[in-house]
Amino acid sequence: MAFFKSKVPALTIAGAFILTAAGARLFSLVLPWVHWEPIPGMHIHHYVYGIFILTAAGYLALVFKGYRATLWIGLLYGLGVGLTFDEFGMWLNPPFQRGVRWSTNGLAIVIVALVFAALTPVIYRRQRQSASPFREVAAPEPAHETETV
Repeated sequence: MAFFKSKVPALTIAGAFILTAAGARLFSLVLPWVHWEPIPGMHIHHYVYGIFILTAAGYLALVFKGYRATLWIGLLYGLGVGLTFDEFGMWLNPPFQRGVRWSTNGLAIVIVALVFAALTPVIYRRQRQSASPFREVAAPEPAHETETV
């Protein structure tokens, strides 16, 4: 049970990320004309909302430490990451052109980063396990008496 409990936040984040990014892509493809303009002519892209959601998730993670809170914060974090990294291609190509914001370069960078992030704990754990619990420790040098003249 402890193994499952330790994996749930990561699965929650991954699931929320995948569903959010896929939902945002689908929504943008099916209904590209639907967006909120607080000021006429000013379009706020959904990565901005993702950044605010990530900020809230970070704050909540510092304040709440329980298991249930971790699940909800993981869900919120995955939602924010999904909204933010869905438009990662636009970060690489700031002048917006139709179809540029989900470029293969942005997609490749996000996939490599996610794979690296997923493998980091595995690599760290293997390095800790391979380190011998009984390390050789050099004997301390004997204290030399200094002569006073």
